[in-house]
Amino acid sequence: MRPLGRTKITPKNLTTTAWVLREQGSGTRSMFEAALRKSGIKLSDLRIALELPSNEAVRAAVETGDCAIAISDLVVKPSLTARTLHRVKIDLPQRPFFMLRHKERYASHAEKALLASYGV
Repeated sequence: MRPLGRTKITPKNLTTTAWVLREQGSGTRSMFEAALRKSGIKLSDLRIALELPSNEAVRAAVETGDCAIAISDLVVKPSLTARTLHRVKIDLPQRPFFMLRHKERYASHAEKALLASYGV
């Protein structure tokens, strides 16, 4: 999000900006919608500028415009480091992830790295 110098907002502030969201049915969007409902905000209360099918497309759209997103830290980490996006803190629930692997298969380097990033 890039709201003029703010570092913390309230749920009520969510209706005062344009949003770029993942497509309906995505896990990211489902978690965001659940957080909105918990805060007493309907999705129809938001000004939705775009709905896009991938995290990377959503991130890129916000980097080139003046909109907000609710997206995974892992997706926006490079943009935060490059200062092309600005984080605004708001309390949203953590999204659970599950990893399944056949017991007779070895763990790939990518799987090990992902687990290590979560301290597992």
